[in-house]
Amino acid sequence: MTSSTVSDLLKQSLITVDEVNSVVDAIVAEPSARRLPVGDMHTLNVAGFLAARSFVGKTLRDPDASAGLKRGALRKATLTARLDGR
Repeated sequence: MTSSTVSDLLKQSLITVDEVNSVVDAIVAEPSARRLPVGDMHTLNVAGFLAARSFVGKTLRDPDASAGLKRGALRKATLTARLDGR
């Protein structure tokens, strides 16, 4: 099975915007999480995702970055994230 991006799954209505927002909230709350469920059939490798998007990782670690900036950067990057099947 080829991994799909979050955006692909949203377009196909296989996941919801609320599920994406839950992933963003979970990463902001616990950026050291290993894997997060996305919908009923997919997971996100958080470490790999953040490693591939160094700007987002730096933004999350920046004590001067606002919560809105962190969430916005993370949400935008999350749409391009490739998910794994469960």
